[in-house]
Amino acid sequence: MNRPNAVKLGDLLIRAGILTPQQLLESIELGKQTGMPIGRMLVMSGSVSESALHAAVQVQSMLRESQLDLDGAITVLSMVARQQVSLQEALERTGCAVVPTNKVATVKLGELLFEAGFIGRDELEKYLTDSGESGLPLGRIVLLYGTASKEALSACLTAQVLVRDGKVSREQAIKALTMMRRRRMDLESSLRELGFYRKPIRPHTLIGELLIKAGIVEESNVLSALETALEEAVPVGQALIQKGLVSRADLEIALELQEMVINATLTEDNAAFVLQSISQKGFSPTMALTELAISTATPEDTKAFLQLLTAAGVIAKDARDAVYANPAIGMAELGQRLLQAELVDEFTLHNTCRCQFLMRTGFLALEQAIVVLNHCRSRRISADTALKELNWIARTRMELDSIV
Repeated sequence: MNRPNAVKLGDLLIRAGILTPQQLLESIELGKQTGMPIGRMLVMSGSVSESALHAAVQVQSMLRESQLDLDGAITVLSMVARQQVSLQEALERTGCAVVPTNKVATVKLGELLFEAGFIGRDELEKYLTDSGESGLPLGRIVLLYGTASKEALSACLTAQVLVRDGKVSREQAIKALTMMRRRRMDLESSLRELGFYRKPIRPHTLIGELLIKAGIVEESNVLSALETALEEAVPVGQALIQKGLVSRADLEIALELQEMVINATLTEDNAAFVLQSISQKGFSPTMALTELAISTATPEDTKAFLQLLTAAGVIAKDARDAVYANPAIGMAELGQRLLQAELVDEFTLHNTCRCQFLMRTGFLALEQAIVVLNHCRSRRISADTALKELNWIARTRMELDSIV
């Protein structure tokens, strides 16, 4: 059963009797074809009025912040649509209690672009008008006119996230962006120099960065999805799916790789390499991780690979010496020899490659790798799943339905 504060905007509109499931599906399909936000497609198609959509977004926010319960939210939203009253009036008529909460700090993208000096006042007004008429996000309009760079837009979107998450104030974000523009530095360096925020910036765009590096999605499309996610308070991944940029299955894989990056079992470049192999070569995640381990292996890594198999009791020393008669062979050929001699199966080979890779990067010592590999073999699970079961890495994976 879904938690009330996890109700999606479309589901909320359906439950309130404002929208039918068919209308929602049609708008999602149109959104994929045009790249426009689903909310905008619902209004343009006449399925939902502008006022009802605006009220639904506000009610969704109240649900998320536990200011309303689900039944109250549906009742209020239904009254707004059917009786053409304001949200405030509907709340008063129904007697729905709104639990006070600290207001989440927000700042609009246009304000950041203008006040930091990336665009002028006249340009901002024109872009806002064009955005309203076309239904395209403001950031996409700015990029189309070429007034601000992708780097500037990305920095402003990141600043929006930082302000919303309470890490910097609106004024601090503007000062940092202004310094960034004047001194041609990155946002993180600017924030550090001003003393506003000293922790490494790890915005929720990591998933987008991986997709860009893997050549799956263009940077401009990721920025557009991030802007939509911020405006509609939906996950970045959901915005990418809505725009038809990635499939849910591909995004699930990217989220798994993102978790590995966060847990330091892969670098961003490693994860992008794996994601690219999956996308372009049709590899499974396991095969792609094995390819990464083999393609980056040195002769010393190959030797350590055999040492791990021997120390874990997978193969005997005499069998190891027989297949490793020529130390010049690489890990790929060695793996094939082990398979042909039926000393290991593919499952064990893949997991040993992954464990050796983690030894190489310093994440695991030999003794730890032995424990992980044996846990894999006894439980028939992957090395990364074994690390979780052993509580050696945190469960950090962001769900598709979590907030931006």
